[in-house]
Amino acid sequence: MEARSMKTNKLYVALWGMLLCALTFQSCLKDDEEVFDKNPSERLQQYISEAKKVLTSAENGWLLEMYPHPSQSYGGYAFVVRFDEEKVYASTELVDDSSLEVESLYKMTDDDGPVLSFDTYNLLLHYLSTPNSNAYQAFQGEFEFVILKITPDLVTLRGKKTNNVMYMRKMTEKSQSYLDKMRQLIESMILSGFSGTVGGTQVAGTIDVDSRQISFAPAGSEPVKAAYVITDQGLRLYHPTEVAGVTFEEFIIDPETNSLTDNSGTGVVFNAVFPKGWRGYADYAGNYTLSFNGKEQVNVTLTPAEDGASYIMSGLNDKFTVTLNYQRSSGTLTWQSQKIGNNGKNEIWLCAWDAGPGQLTWNTAIGMRTEWNENEQSPVYTWKDYGTWAGYTVNSYIMWQLSGGSSAGAFTNSSWYIAGTKSCRMPHVTTMTKIN
Repeated sequence: MEARSMKTNKLYVALWGMLLCALTFQSCLKDDEEVFDKNPSERLQQYISEAKKVLTSAENGWLLEMYPHPSQSYGGYAFVVRFDEEKVYASTELVDDSSLEVESLYKMTDDDGPVLSFDTYNLLLHYLSTPNSNAYQAFQGEFEFVILKITPDLVTLRGKKTNNVMYMRKMTEKSQSYLDKMRQLIESMILSGFSGTVGGTQVAGTIDVDSRQISFAPAGSEPVKAAYVITDQGLRLYHPTEVAGVTFEEFIIDPETNSLTDNSGTGVVFNAVFPKGWRGYADYAGNYTLSFNGKEQVNVTLTPAEDGASYIMSGLNDKFTVTLNYQRSSGTLTWQSQKIGNNGKNEIWLCAWDAGPGQLTWNTAIGMRTEWNENEQSPVYTWKDYGTWAGYTVNSYIMWQLSGGSSAGAFTNSSWYIAGTKSCRMPHVTTMTKIN
């Protein structure tokens, strides 16, 4: 943390003194003499001690709404953290098991201010700050937070790396109950666009459920954008956001009507508007003819996966299946690079491929998505690149071997050939036509 001037340090000391008074629910006039008899270091230590009492007093823990990345470009994610004198017990929406709770040590320090630090590795708390093969800088998450303000029900934090202001809210129920309700809402939420009236002004908007960003576009004005976090009832914006003269902070989502209702009592309701070509999850189940390489075709079956958020495509070869992910915001299926098997010590991957220059990638964020012809009786889905591979266009798929995350060469075993062909390649994938 950058050095501060003596004048600034004095302002912080005064602030900690005022916060300490508020924290202990005693009059500052009554305690003035006692507090300012202590030196700055002693006052800070007393503040940290009182802050720890508040953190450990919450039986059900605290809802930590964590926003990684300085621009909040990934949106916010919910963690529930419980504290005892030495350990923190964390759970999160980022794993499927709401009952999973991982413990680790934590500490509170006076690193140029009161700091809450999750400095001992925790699988869940460090997920957003741990690099992986697809995100070498991770998601720029936080594990050290400057405590800006603390009350019995709300703790205001600032991430030391991102400077994002975040909150911990005292939980009134068990973490599993809260996270289960969140998950049910996420699974039922199919909002991607919406419209409504704010103070007589027509407002259109979009919600990107994948990056958790919301945008409001009042008629005649520039769009207003904000990141958000999912709650058990709807979504909460990263900061109060003014739209057409009305400030919004939180919305209630009705999964039945797919509407957003302002939670501050203004009466503003936004109704869902689905994008062109949007399809519901259940619409994709069935048998298809998959066309590629000009006139080549293979019959495939799409079966809903157990997670209710993807499909299993079978029929390319009896030795493997392909996972297609459903994108609720666009109502499309995506086909990304993915592992499909093993060959000795090597992994076999079906990689996204630009067949023209012969470039391939095993980045699991890159692939193609469907575009529906909007014919209910005879659905045809065209496979199109979705533009995340800089300089290249995904139009094909190719089997490739990886060892330790690095290329180990082409995979050409004949027993893995695509059905009806003599190749482990699928150049120029074009359409998927529904049979029944």
